[in-house]
Amino acid sequence: MPAAATARWPIRDVGFALAILALAGVTSWSSGRSMLLPELLSPGLRLVQAGYSAVRGGAGYLQDLDRLTRENHALGIKVNDLQRELTRRAEIESEVVRLRQLVGLASAIPEKGRFARIIGRSPDNWHARVYVDRGRRDGVAEGAVVMAPQGVVGKVMHAGERVAQVGLLTDPDNEVSCLNQRSRSPGVVAGEGEATLVMKYLQQQVDFRVGDMLVTSGMGGVYPKGLPLGRVARVLRHPNAITPQVTVVPEADLDRLEEVLILDPLPGVLK
Repeated sequence: MPAAATARWPIRDVGFALAILALAGVTSWSSGRSMLLPELLSPGLRLVQAGYSAVRGGAGYLQDLDRLTRENHALGIKVNDLQRELTRRAEIESEVVRLRQLVGLASAIPEKGRFARIIGRSPDNWHARVYVDRGRRDGVAEGAVVMAPQGVVGKVMHAGERVAQVGLLTDPDNEVSCLNQRSRSPGVVAGEGEATLVMKYLQQQVDFRVGDMLVTSGMGGVYPKGLPLGRVARVLRHPNAITPQVTVVPEADLDRLEEVLILDPLPGVLK
């Protein structure tokens, strides 16, 4: 036999033998007696499985992210709604407390009155005048005394059909005859367009001390007697002055008014 033919036969034999082994491996693997083929293919299978898992995991992550985003947005809306509801309820509770105080005031004084809400302030002087949502059709008349639970606020300066203008105690056009509740010294408190009041027309022999409560004297026919006005905040005695300079802080917080009680005018007050 030629040498070339002799060299080719072993190669054929080797290939045939490998084919037989492969067939035997497949047959034995399918029958459960050998793990040869899975072992040979496992690296590729693991790579394919890892790639599939990565793609599937990425898609799942995007789905979860989209779901969480939508849930977070919905929760944000609910939180905002709850916050608005809490704010609304807090305002209602605060208003209820203030109205109860006004009801207590109305029951404590003999004069009849009606409740009103502050709806505006004079633009030229914040501390001087306010507007309320009651007018002549509600029985409000000019000269009517306006009260807060703590004390006198002022009086009605002008009454329209549906709205009234109230001059506060701090209004320069407002003067109220008063008494020192402790010493009974008389005087007149007047507004200066500022946050405090001043005493006018004091007699030479007066007794005012810091902390004294001033009440309406009932003189002048506008303010009923005994209503709280304010407290003495400062007493200055100048060497050449006949009477001291007395500064008074209104008992009612005129900067934070929201609701007031408007009393009926006393008999004799022009309407």
